[in-house]
Amino acid sequence: MKQFIVEYTKQVELGIKATDVDYVLFQRTINANVRGAAKIRHGILLRKLLRSDPSFVELLDPTVVVESGVSADILRLGESIGDLIEKINTKFFAKTGSDLIKPTNKTLGAIRKIGKPVRDYAAYGEFISNLYFVFWEGMGQRLQGRVPDSFKDINLLRTDLQHDVDHGKAGVVAAKRKAIAATFSKYVSATTPETVAPEHFPIFQASLMGAIEKDLRGLLATE
Repeated sequence: MKQFIVEYTKQVELGIKATDVDYVLFQRTINANVRGAAKIRHGILLRKLLRSDPSFVELLDPTVVVESGVSADILRLGESIGDLIEKINTKFFAKTGSDLIKPTNKTLGAIRKIGKPVRDYAAYGEFISNLYFVFWEGMGQRLQGRVPDSFKDINLLRTDLQHDVDHGKAGVVAAKRKAIAATFSKYVSATTPETVAPEHFPIFQASLMGAIEKDLRGLLATE
């Protein structure tokens, strides 16, 4: 709750420059006579709670997760990420003469797909692969030494899907598996995608996309 209040206060102070749609909507339901205001605020609070501590999903009924509006949040995050990439590329091109994230058919197609809610392991694999094409392969070495944490997480999660992490010395293998489990558990209450309940995949997706959105805003402010 403390984190919510801090972030909410910051967004209110930003006024028309606020960047978080949820906090803007939360404030609007307080200031104006918005139909279903209490339900809207409840959904926002729940989404923020699950974003800050995904382990709370274990305490909730699946229907409560659905009612949090996480699917709509995923769609919004997908659109926001696409818009931020466009703005960053424009700014980066003006500075360097090239795009930060190459707009190829592969990356553009991947950006369009990441806003589709993940419901099972197969869709999870496709989601991670699409993110990898955009935020690792599409970026190349253009942020060498300054790669955002969420981009590194994407690369590690894709390594788990595409490569044999059991290859090598026992100590190296154990370190790889520990790093992958720790990365996955940052975004949902589990250590491997194989053990995630279907209704929890959208929580993972929204959490990771939220981290990506935050890192993209940071890049836009600094590049």
